[in-house]
Amino acid sequence: MAKSIRMDELRLGVCYYPEHWPEELWEDDFRRMREMNITVVRLAEFAWALFEPEEGRFDFSFFVRALDLAHENGIQVILGTPTATPPAWLTHKYPEVLNAGVDGVLYRHGMRRHYNYSSPLYRQLCKRIVRNMVEAYKDHPAVIGWQIDNELNCETNVYYAEADHVAFREWLKRRYGSLDALNKAWGAVFWSQTYTDWEQVHLTRPMVNPSPNPHLALDEKRFISDNTISFAKLQADIIRELAPQHWVTTNGTFGHLDNHEMTDRLLDFFSYDSYPQFSTIFPGDDENTLRDRGWSMSLSNVRSMSPNFCVMEQQSGPGGWVNRIGMGAPRPGQIRLWSYQSVLHGTDLLVYFRWRTATFGTEIYWHGINDYHNQPNRRVREVAQVGDEFRKIGAAVAGTVYQAEVAIMQDYDNTWDGEFDEWHGPLRWRSMGAWYKQLQYRHIPADVITLRKSTTLEDLAKYKAIAYPHPAIMSDKTAALLTQYVEQGGQLFFRRAHRL
Repeated sequence: MAKSIRMDELRLGVCYYPEHWPEELWEDDFRRMREMNITVVRLAEFAWALFEPEEGRFDFSFFVRALDLAHENGIQVILGTPTATPPAWLTHKYPEVLNAGVDGVLYRHGMRRHYNYSSPLYRQLCKRIVRNMVEAYKDHPAVIGWQIDNELNCETNVYYAEADHVAFREWLKRRYGSLDALNKAWGAVFWSQTYTDWEQVHLTRPMVNPSPNPHLALDEKRFISDNTISFAKLQADIIRELAPQHWVTTNGTFGHLDNHEMTDRLLDFFSYDSYPQFSTIFPGDDENTLRDRGWSMSLSNVRSMSPNFCVMEQQSGPGGWVNRIGMGAPRPGQIRLWSYQSVLHGTDLLVYFRWRTATFGTEIYWHGINDYHNQPNRRVREVAQVGDEFRKIGAAVAGTVYQAEVAIMQDYDNTWDGEFDEWHGPLRWRSMGAWYKQLQYRHIPADVITLRKSTTLEDLAKYKAIAYPHPAIMSDKTAALLTQYVEQGGQLFFRRAHRL
């Protein structure tokens, strides 16, 4: 059963970073939010260095003041655990927590998500900061929920630190039990790849041609997904233990992570970060890309995890980093369009990124609702319009679900297996995009569904037609299920849709 957010009405929120601004601005910021019907803020997902400025010394007073002020203004708070950005003292003292490239060279401090999930020490330090943070804020009346980390597997979704190689071997031992079983599953007799000792087994390493054993490569991605989920579980368990009254979610759909399993096991609902303007940067080779309208396919994917969900970051301005400048400003009315695109796909809590454009750091070109000058602008007026509309219609819309009789089907194994085609590129997005586009042209609502071990005939039978592009890997169980679907009257398409 998919897990949905439970809202009595549509809610509007915004990502807010009090640590970026003089404290004398906070009162005015929260007052103006309320005037725009913004009633939720997300805080603190990158603030580890403030919480633990030195190893073992914790200070949570800064955000207590922000929480108090939010509460006084009738604004509720989602807190993000800060484990996506470990502080400099941590990575300097404990370089073993850092991630590495396929060549084994460590990624150094200065960005974000530069750690590895496998380091026992990093896991220990993450558990400590999360436990202390939850203890500090669990009883604050402003707090309603928690976001685990931030955008798991964003920036990179492969991990090659020494700790990852060790953890991969342990994962394989649990999965296969013996080297004989591993060699058979991987077809290791091919090219004399047979393993005779577990120490010979590694994640992908540099080779003469970047084409690893395909069975190893698929297991590598399965391992990364399981490892990521276990890292998130450490934090979810602490929140459940100390703050059972709060909900737990996390945000983003990034590579090599089974978000469906993670949602089922750990979360109350899934959250997504929606930036439709990315479609203008990666338009592909087709001039008719549908641009931001095509972002609906990603929102459709989220619905398969949570029919009603949270958009934790909704684009509200031009986007870009200091080395990634290119997403233009939304046209008049486009923020409102994107907002309702999310709502009509199932979003009941819509959180804009961000309240005000930062004046320093990597994201100084990633604009928010307010500009640097902090004066009224058309984006502020447009968000206020959405807020007023939410106030009027929110109770009628919240909890409603999308209706579709056609689905595009995917599965994680085929998605991950299909990544290595250097001649044609990953076929999943080309084929799924082509199918989705033709359905959009014909105004045919479509779901994006993920085939899983738990998928039943009842799950599929509600669709008159299903397109399943490029199922190169298919088990006998899946073949039998799809046969049943067709025999009971469903139409199943395997071929790729071509542009018309």
